[in-house]
Amino acid sequence: MPFNLPIAIKLGNFVQDAYALTGTPAPASIKLTDPTFTVLDVVYGDDKWDDVDGYVPFGFIALSVAAPYTIVVSVRGTENLWDWMADANFFRRDCPATGAPDGAETEDGFSNLYISLRTGNTPATATLKAAVQAHIAALGTANIDDVCVCGHSLGGALATLISADICSSGVFISPTVYTFASPAVGEKTFVSWYNGIVPDSYRIYNQPDVVPTLPPGIFGYTHVDEPYMVNSGATTQHTVACYHSLSTYLHLLDPSIPLGASCAILPLPAPAS
Repeated sequence: MPFNLPIAIKLGNFVQDAYALTGTPAPASIKLTDPTFTVLDVVYGDDKWDDVDGYVPFGFIALSVAAPYTIVVSVRGTENLWDWMADANFFRRDCPATGAPDGAETEDGFSNLYISLRTGNTPATATLKAAVQAHIAALGTANIDDVCVCGHSLGGALATLISADICSSGVFISPTVYTFASPAVGEKTFVSWYNGIVPDSYRIYNQPDVVPTLPPGIFGYTHVDEPYMVNSGATTQHTVACYHSLSTYLHLLDPSIPLGASCAILPLPAPAS
């Protein structure tokens, strides 16, 4: 499937919805940007880069209200991006996805956070992958049109690992994946394996955004396919935060979506008469 702009915008809005989650919300209480989807589960994770002990909301699993069904897994980035950038050591570990080949390694922090993802705020609750598998089984594979996975920033790295795992373990063999501002997730063995099993995967990045340049290639990291570049250029305030903001990415894909208030460029004052 070629890059699909309307799908990219739709999934980006789902990631914005994930950023809005706080506390321990009941799935039925969550109102999504797209009213044709309802939330089945809230996804929690143990983010070592935040200031909160324990599990916090990271996103959700949503389902279209009519068959054939589309399942969406949406995950946000860390709320403390700068803490992540300062604290990341870029160590690697064996890829946690089922069936990953020998030598496939992914960044340690991303991998550990992925392993922590649950549908409740304790480690005893179902893993994200088990929840997706259970929903597909309940609905019937023949009734599933697509499973879409999306994420921004650190959430883009998580979306990559989620997609690899649900695909390689046979939960759903052809997910549609769109990430925004994702850092590189692993080294060349992982990337080659991922590209082979998840062909419908698009990695949207803003050219001046620093996060997609991390972890540095000198540590052996490289990106998964398929890159899709946007460029904020003179569109936003020239700050690291504005280059990286999901609102900036969505505005570049759809100019009718406003920039964040702190990133909009104010018009020049009219010359004095």
